[in-house]
Amino acid sequence: MPRTARITYPLGFYHLFNSGLNKELIFRDENDYEQIMKTFSELTRCDDWIIYAYCFMSNHYHILVEEKQVPIAKLIGRLFTSYSQFYNRKHQRVGPLFQDRFKSKIIQKDAYFLEVSRYIHCNPVKAGLTKTPEEYPYSSMGEYLGIRLPRIIKREKVVRLIENTAQDMKQYIQFVHA
Repeated sequence: MPRTARITYPLGFYHLFNSGLNKELIFRDENDYEQIMKTFSELTRCDDWIIYAYCFMSNHYHILVEEKQVPIAKLIGRLFTSYSQFYNRKHQRVGPLFQDRFKSKIIQKDAYFLEVSRYIHCNPVKAGLTKTPEEYPYSSMGEYLGIRLPRIIKREKVVRLIENTAQDMKQYIQFVHA
């Protein structure tokens, strides 16, 4: 039976996520994380997508993205095909790395957008990896706060979506920490 078609629309916002096959690790060490960050950064230099939040965990990932002209399936395909090949070569394994094709949820309301971004940023805290979201090195929260150099996030786009002032960004940070 064929898979159902993924519903997308240009300029749509999506929460994308997936986990490792059998919930196995997809990132084993810092080098694995750096590889995905490097590839992700290269893919987001063009204006085909705008990434608003991301978090790469040891056995799954979350990405909050706005689709432009190029479908999100192309972004994920390019990102994780390249990464899967790297991972399989490095760890001397064969076969699929991910559980299935990625999942996506359409985000249609501003309030849901904020909830999803908070959920993504708080993932490492809920997993007990850090005390605060900004401490986790493989998520966008550090880029939001200027703790880490922007690699993937275009901060001016995030600020514009959240609102236009530094005060609004502070309120967003408080919202995430709440």
